[in-house]
Amino acid sequence: MSLNFIQILVISLWAFWGIIDGLSWNIGMNSCILATLFTGVVVGDPTYGLIVGGTLQMTQLGVGTYGGASVLNITSSGMIATALGASTGADPIAFSSSIGIALAALFVQLDILARFSNTAFQHIADKYVESGNTKGISLMNHLGIIPWGLSRGLPVFFFLLAGQELIDTLMSFFPQWLMDGFKLAGGMLPMVGFAILLRYLPVTKKPQYVILGFVLAAYLSVPTLGVALIGLVAALLVFQNAISGHAAAASATSGGDDYED
Repeated sequence: MSLNFIQILVISLWAFWGIIDGLSWNIGMNSCILATLFTGVVVGDPTYGLIVGGTLQMTQLGVGTYGGASVLNITSSGMIATALGASTGADPIAFSSSIGIALAALFVQLDILARFSNTAFQHIADKYVESGNTKGISLMNHLGIIPWGLSRGLPVFFFLLAGQELIDTLMSFFPQWLMDGFKLAGGMLPMVGFAILLRYLPVTKKPQYVILGFVLAAYLSVPTLGVALIGLVAALLVFQNAISGHAAAASATSGGDDYED
């Protein structure tokens, strides 16, 4: 199955606007999972998009872009991996762990270029500040979003337009040992992400829930959604018990004060 121009254009526009949303309103369009899910819907395989997005998202649990730091661009690479992988029937986990990680590392340079290009508009805005030209300041701030959008939209557009041939040509420049390393890292990074996540969760205070989830998934083969719903029930029970405990304590304190009066 090959992608038509309309599909490529729609996916590229999402990539263009996703980073702008991530830098402003942040309603989730720049989220890897949401972007790959949308890509999967466009190409007719949303399940494939969720698997690719979930695999790549696990590699960045605990990672944040603070200040001027640039991290792996898993959103753009995930959209490309979803569109091309779903059209060729490649294994989603293997494809996202190899091609997805490699492209994400390559696209970091485009993020740096976008940051560098954006400063040109800001320097012009500085001159408008000195002259008190508020319309000019606003214009430069709006034009400054163009490098950001192009740094995401253009690579997605050209990679999808060229198709799998461009991926194969690009990957041929990398030695096999490096590609094997990407694939191995892609398999290990989700475990590292889970470890970082568990490090900051109160696992030692509530180990029974971790054990329960493991038993449900490993021995009873309950799907992930089922385990999540059971976890939601457990969380609601803990929350309700905590609220009841605080209410009882407050009532006892209030009753004691009335008795003393």
